[in-house]
Amino acid sequence: MSLEKGFNIIDEALDLALLHLERRGMPKDEAQIAILMRLRNSVSPEILKVTEILSDDDELNAAINPEKVEQEPITASL
Repeated sequence: MSLEKGFNIIDEALDLALLHLERRGMPKDEAQIAILMRLRNSVSPEILKVTEILSDDDELNAAINPEKVEQEPITASL
């Protein structure tokens, strides 16, 4: 499987989770917070540390999220 296809699967899963929460009455910002908190708590501390380190890498973020780079600078880390 290509990296792009893998990212598409992840994006679709996150979009679906967000849609389900919104349909059940949760505001979008609260749904996004809930998803992020759940993701953070579903991985080991070691994996979380690696993601924090990698999310500080602007070049990596630009490669993974090219559409976000055009919209706004990445400033928040997981």
